[in-house]
Amino acid sequence: MQKIPIDSILYTDYSNHYIQIHLPDKTVRTYMRFEDFSGMLLIYSQFICCYRNCIINMDKVFSMEKSEFILTTGEHLPITRTMRSQIHQQYADYQFSKLNGGIG
Repeated sequence: MQKIPIDSILYTDYSNHYIQIHLPDKTVRTYMRFEDFSGMLLIYSQFICCYRNCIINMDKVFSMEKSEFILTTGEHLPITRTMRSQIHQQYADYQFSKLNGGIG
């Protein structure tokens, strides 16, 4: 697997045993269990799981709506209904921490 700088990742998703890593200029596919991949990625504070098998880079979010994130690329990614309030709070906490110089 090629090395990918984490700050270049827009989001990742998983289907049919493949992780798709979405970058600004391409998508990289790799064969890996989602649990293993997410364990490596979610140790970084800018990443959050917004719905089943999808992890977004909060630094690449343009805005957050009630039921979706809008990325800087214009892509819309849904926020799972069952975890919506926790995801909204985690995103708000992350943005607040960045404003106070704690992250970034």
